[in-house]
Amino acid sequence: MTLDRDHSPCPACRQPRWLCVCTHAPRLTTRTPLLLVVHVHDYGRTSNTVRLLSLAVRGVAVIPHGVFPAAADPAPHVPAGTTPVVLFPGHGARPLTPELVAALPSPPALVVPDGNWKQASRMVKRLPLLAGAVKVALPDRAFAGPALRRSHAGHHMSTYEAVAQALGVLEGEQVAGALLDFYRRATDRMLLVRGKLRLGDVYGGLDEPLTPGAARPG
Repeated sequence: MTLDRDHSPCPACRQPRWLCVCTHAPRLTTRTPLLLVVHVHDYGRTSNTVRLLSLAVRGVAVIPHGVFPAAADPAPHVPAGTTPVVLFPGHGARPLTPELVAALPSPPALVVPDGNWKQASRMVKRLPLLAGAVKVALPDRAFAGPALRRSHAGHHMSTYEAVAQALGVLEGEQVAGALLDFYRRATDRMLLVRGKLRLGDVYGGLDEPLTPGAARPG
């Protein structure tokens, strides 16, 4: 089946233009500042979900890590009057709960290292802000939708999913629901491009009807 569509990439969501998902981004304004410390080798991957988070949540700070000769310091991006909380389920991480948030000396700023496990672990050890901050882990996972990448352990999730669930605790389930709805729309379109999903099975459908003469899904 061939569709008469523009396959050049959208510069914002990086989907082919005929599958652009930008108009569905919720563009939420959250009380909780969000800082994403992204390893440069991971950011370039088409499956990296930080770009989707930047579309979905207003004011996200994206700080590159691993840039020669020195990594960017995320500390200046933490707003005054907030307590940095690092989402990293390593040893000593505490469950992210409303009770933990209430016990913080000031409202939280959510800091998320983004990369594979080895890269994220190094960030947490080497960056003073992350090393000295409160480490938190998510409560039991509630979202069971598709993902672009999965670890062999099976219980890991994308950065987008993790942030959505963390913001669900910090901002409410409505925020998490809007984020995950957008995530599913975007990932289904990526899976369609990869040939892993049929056109008629894309969540939310597509935005435009097929052009006259184009083949229709069977």
